[in-house]
Amino acid sequence: MSRIESLLSGVLPDLGASEVGLSPLPMRPEAASRAPAAPANSVEVFQGASAPATPPARPARAREGNGFDFGVGGAFPPRPTGSLKEQVKQGALLLEQTQAAAFSVTLDKGTAMDTYARKQLGHLDPSPPIPGAPTSLTDYASSIPGVSAREAYAAFVGNPELLFGAAGISLRPAASALTDGARLFLEEQGPPPVWAPITVKLNETQRTVHITTLDGHPLRGTNQFIFEDDGTGGTRIRQYSAFQGSSPATSVGLALMDPIERQHDIWRAVHGQLHEMLRPR
Repeated sequence: MSRIESLLSGVLPDLGASEVGLSPLPMRPEAASRAPAAPANSVEVFQGASAPATPPARPARAREGNGFDFGVGGAFPPRPTGSLKEQVKQGALLLEQTQAAAFSVTLDKGTAMDTYARKQLGHLDPSPPIPGAPTSLTDYASSIPGVSAREAYAAFVGNPELLFGAAGISLRPAASALTDGARLFLEEQGPPPVWAPITVKLNETQRTVHITTLDGHPLRGTNQFIFEDDGTGGTRIRQYSAFQGSSPATSVGLALMDPIERQHDIWRAVHGQLHEMLRPR
């Protein structure tokens, strides 16, 4: 498994491949190396300078049957991005949502937290990567033989709790299916527990799912899923992830844990669960 530094789940929409240079990243033999973490309590304010290129892309182990792999590029490890005022805002919201997540996972599994989550989500704005700032990129890929792209897209949209549940993540509020414009917290059990807010944009015609982070997410970022027919009756899934640090908590997370490894595990589990649901028996 490749190890590259970032934060929690890199989920989220509206940033297509062309918008941040998300061209497919090369897949090369695995190398296990760790980039140095940023100081735990530093605040870095983006001034418009470009970041140096990262080392060559490093893929993950393939999951049996679906060929899961990934490549990385751009600026690693992701650093806190934005003005000091913006980083303070994001850090405060992250703390507030972490407290709610702790309450949710330890004390309240019922509808009261779903009601609270809906209210909180209504106040949050999208927080995609800041254009021109150093951005971390990951290109995930997997395949589902014998299943059309239309079927795979429908299964992804129709089973979010099952798919994210395979990675140990719950949805707040509960969602039996993804809908265009939906706002959700991805609830990570931890430690530490995290509520990572996202919004979803769907395009059934093009079979794409865009996920964009909202204020208070550990990352500023987007994920774009593309479901394509592979020409032999199966589906090729491409997932383009672009993210930056949202606050000084990014550096803290890099110093204390391995959140990028967790991010890879989350998407490996989601891709793998979709494959297990649909693969011909």
